[in-house]
Amino acid sequence: MIVIESVNHIGITVSNLEESIKFYKDLFDFDVIDKASSPGLAFMRVADISIGLYEVPGFKNSENSRGRIAFYVDEEDFEDAVEEVQERDIEIIFGPENIRKGKTVVFLDPDGNQIELSYPMI
Repeated sequence: MIVIESVNHIGITVSNLEESIKFYKDLFDFDVIDKASSPGLAFMRVADISIGLYEVPGFKNSENSRGRIAFYVDEEDFEDAVEEVQERDIEIIFGPENIRKGKTVVFLDPDGNQIELSYPMI
């Protein structure tokens, strides 16, 4: 058995590294913490969450993909978060809906990767 301590980072395939850096910075306040020596790779962090953006020119996530990144937002902040997504004209593909005594909304990043905001924590 392999004993893991925590998640190191979440890897996300993107078609345009700079566009994706801007998306995650502007929407969630992620900061670039490292750009790898090989082109097309950046690591970003907000709070204790780290993501790796891996550039593959021409990439577009499959429409029938169910893979997603789910971020927890506090119940008091949920409606404001949904409003921000709507104000930025980001495509919402599900919700907002009531789930597990809370709420969820799922939307797409520029490459069709699904992003979920929800509460409560699982």
